[in-house]
This record gives sequence, C-alpha cells and structure tokens, in this order.
Amino acid sequence: QEEEPDPGDLSVDHDYFQEQVWPRLARRVPAFSSLRLRSSWAGYYDHNAFDRNGVLGPHPKLENLFLAAGFSGHGLQHAPAAGRAVAELVVKGRYESLDLRRLGWRRLVEGEPLEEDGV
Repeated sequence: QEEEPDPGDLSVDHDYFQEQVWPRLARRVPAFSSLRLRSSWAGYYDHNAFDRNGVLGPHPKLENLFLAAGFSGHGLQHAPAAGRAVAELVVKGRYESLDLRRLGWRRLVEGEPLEEDGV
C-alpha cells in the first residue's frame, strides 16, 4: 500500500502501472501479456462501501435532493437507466419505466445491504 501513488495526485504514474499493475493483470488474464497500453487517465472512483450498489432516489431527510451515486464502477453501464429513473421521480413523482426502489435509501437507513450474487 505504501508503494501506491498518492491519491491526491491525478497524474498517471506509468511506472507504477507497468511494474505493479500490468504484471498482475497478465498473470490473471494471460492474453493481456500480448497487449500494450495506448493511453491512460486517472480519476476518482465512485464507491459505495455499504454494498457496492448505486444509491438512487430522494434523500430521506433532505427535501428536494435526489441522488444517483455510488455505483462502484457500474456507473457508465447504469447511467441511462439511472438518469431516466431520476427524471421520472422529479417530473412524475414515481418510477414509471423501471421500479428501482430497491436501490433507494431505505436499505442504507435500515442497514440491509442489497446483495449481488453475480459478483
């Protein structure tokens, strides 16, 4: 852990990647050993430490605050549905296309994580 780059510095540490990350990737997925990095970026990771699933919908105590966050790496995949769901909540006051209540705040408040068996 002490070898990891400073999280406050968002410049890419190419040496760390080549020396620490890439060999581990290649050991795990042998086909990676024949691939070469062409570009890179560094950024913060939206992480929900409670259950690694998104938190979607109105905040239970703060009026007029809607959230779509904490998707822990699934944000790009879930963005179209999450955006539509929040828009429906704001405009219609309810989900219409998909019922995403299970991603709401209730599970955090009640301490009931949404278990994901496929991960």
